[in-house]
Amino acid sequence: MNAYYHSVRLDREKCKGCVNCIKKCPTEAIRVRGGKAEINEAKCIDCGECIRICPNQAKIVITDNLEKLREFEYTIALPAPALFSQFKPETEPAAILGALLKLGFNRTFEVAVGAELVTQAIREEISRKREKKPFISSACPAVVRLIQVRFPGLIPHIIPIKAPMELAARMAKEAAARETNLPLSSIGAFFITPCPAKATAAKQPLGDDNSWVDGAFSIHTLYRELHRNIKLITEDARLHLATGSGMGWGRAGGENMAVGSGSLLSVDGIRSVVAVLDELEKSGMGEIDFLEAQACVGGCIGGPLVVQNPFVSRVLIRKMAEKYGQKPLSIPEGQIAKMIAEEYLTISKNIQPRFVMQLDEDIVRALAKMALLEQTLQALPGLDCGSCGSPNCRALAEDIVGGVAFEADCIFKLRERVGILANEMVELAQKVPPAMGRLQPSGREEGREKLYLHEVVKILDADLKVEPVAPEREVTGAYSSDLLSDVMANAKEGNIWFTIQTHPNVVAVASLLNLAAVVITGGREPDPETLARARQENLPVMVTKAAAFEAAGKIYRCLHENK
Repeated sequence: MNAYYHSVRLDREKCKGCVNCIKKCPTEAIRVRGGKAEINEAKCIDCGECIRICPNQAKIVITDNLEKLREFEYTIALPAPALFSQFKPETEPAAILGALLKLGFNRTFEVAVGAELVTQAIREEISRKREKKPFISSACPAVVRLIQVRFPGLIPHIIPIKAPMELAARMAKEAAARETNLPLSSIGAFFITPCPAKATAAKQPLGDDNSWVDGAFSIHTLYRELHRNIKLITEDARLHLATGSGMGWGRAGGENMAVGSGSLLSVDGIRSVVAVLDELEKSGMGEIDFLEAQACVGGCIGGPLVVQNPFVSRVLIRKMAEKYGQKPLSIPEGQIAKMIAEEYLTISKNIQPRFVMQLDEDIVRALAKMALLEQTLQALPGLDCGSCGSPNCRALAEDIVGGVAFEADCIFKLRERVGILANEMVELAQKVPPAMGRLQPSGREEGREKLYLHEVVKILDADLKVEPVAPEREVTGAYSSDLLSDVMANAKEGNIWFTIQTHPNVVAVASLLNLAAVVITGGREPDPETLARARQENLPVMVTKAAAFEAAGKIYRCLHENK
C-alpha cells in the first residue's frame, strides 16, 4: 500500500519553521525545509506528539463534523471509555450517553462493551498460544503503526484481535440493521475519539480492508455541547451497558487489569513504548505474556483531543471502574465464547510492515549507500542540534544519501566551508601585479596593543584544559555572559568568552561564532564531554579562579592600556 491517510496535518500558515516537532517525532517523520515543517506520510504514525510540542499550533487534527450524520438514515455514537472521565465525578455515564443522543445520534454503543469482549479473546489467545510471547496489544493504532515503521520484526507479536473500536462498531451496526431492517450502508457508526491515531484508523484500518467505523468526532469538539446537554436531559440508566473492567481500558494499565491473569506488562508514552519495543527486539522478553502499550502518557485519557487534565481523569476513571466493577456483562459469556470460536473478533488479514527506512530496492546499491551514509555521518559534528532541519546527524546523513539534503545544510560544515573560502579570498587579495605595489595589512587603530591567545593564559593565570592549535592567534575582545542565546547574538569572532557554563553546548556556540577561546571562571571544572568536544573542534578551553568581572577587566585593560 503506497497511499496513506493521516488525520494529523500541517497548517503552513502557522508554521514558523522551529525544530521542536522534529526532535519529538518517534519515527523521524518530520523535516524543516524552506522554513516550514514537512511530514513524511510513509513514516507518520499519527501519534500526536507534534501536536503537543508545537508552540504555534501548526499541527492540527482533521476529524469529522456533525454534518456528516446527514449522510446516513440511522447513526450510532461510539464513545471511547476516556469520554466518561471528562466530566464531574457526579456525572453518570447514562447522562453522558443521553447527551450524545441529543446531539442527533439515534443510538449509542459503548466501546467499553467491545473492550470486554476483547479482554476475553486476549485471555483465550494467551492460554492457547505460547510461541509468540509476549503478545502485543492491538488496541492503540499509533503503537501498531510504530511497529510497522520502526520494529517490523515484532509484527508477529501483535495479537490478531480487533481493536475494541472496530468490534463495537460492527456489533452496533449489525444490531441496528436487525432492528431497523436497514442495509448496513444506511447505518453510520461514529467514534468519539481522544486521539488522532484512532481517527486515522477509522479511515485506514489495520488488519482489515475496510473499517466498520464511518467517521470520528474529537472529544474536544463535542465537549461543550455535551456539557450543555447533560443539564437538559433526564438520564436513562438503561443506556449504560459497560462494566467497570471495560471502562477501565481508558487509562494506562486498565487493559492489563481487565485481562487479569498471566505475566502482564504495561507501558505508556511513546518514548517509553519505543524503549520497551527496542528491548523486546533485542532480548525477546519471553518471560512476559502480554504487553499493553499506549502511545499517550496515561493512556487514552492523555490523548491530544481530550479536555480534562489527565491526572484528574485517571482518578475519575478509576472510581468509575470500581463503581461498576460488579456490573454483569451485557452479553452472555456463552455468546462471547461462540463469537471467539467463530473468529468474529479476529482481524481478517496480516498486518504488513512499512519499509520506509530502506536506502534502495537494489541490495548492491543499498549496501553502497549504507557505506556512504556511515562515511557522511563521520564527517558531521554529532551534536544533533536540529539546525539543519533534520532531527539528528544520522537523519541528515540519510537525507544526504537520499538526495534530499546537502552537507552544507549542517551549519557547522557550512562554517568550515565559509572559513576555507574566506582564507582563499584573503590569499587572492594579496596576489596583485607588482606595478600596483604591495597591500598593507589594516591592523588595529594606531596606538592600540595587540593581544594574543598565549598571552591571555599568562594574564589570567589560567589552567589550560585544551591547548590552542594557534597560540599566536590574535584576540579581538572579550565577552562575558552565561546565556548561550545572548552570546550567539552579541559575541564577535575572535572574542574570548567568559562563562560559568561547563556543558558541551558551550563548545557548539563558541565554534559556531569562531571565538578565540572559552574561559570558565570561578574555578569551575568543565565536563569531560565538553573537553572531548573542544579537542575535536580545536577550541581552546581554560579555567581561571577569577570571577568573570575581574577576568574580563584584565583583558580590557590589556587591549586599551596604550590606546
